[in-house]
Amino acid sequence: MSALYGMKVVLAAGHGLGALYIGKGLVLGADVTGARYKATYTEQGGRVKFTGTMSIPPGATIFGGEKIDQGAEFPMSADLPKNFADGSVQQVTVAGRSVQATFEKIGDIP
Repeated sequence: MSALYGMKVVLAAGHGLGALYIGKGLVLGADVTGARYKATYTEQGGRVKFTGTMSIPPGATIFGGEKIDQGAEFPMSADLPKNFADGSVQQVTVAGRSVQATFEKIGDIP
């Protein structure tokens, strides 16, 4: 599963783009708002379960229009099918909110 993935987050006010490395039990990434993603994951029963945090820099706008004046960190999690990177819409939970995202595999990383 060690690979680089493109991410598109679908929001009421448009969409956000980012990239994630997912492999060796870790998730590391960033998006165009300056958010940073750090998580761990486990694979079990055809599912991939992610748990981690999204760190937001001061002045960023998130969730389709909510401006963050000071930096903040939010919990995030997901329970996705193993083939989550097929471009179909997946549900990710960030700060208790359900967020729709799509993922596409860019390439494997050894």
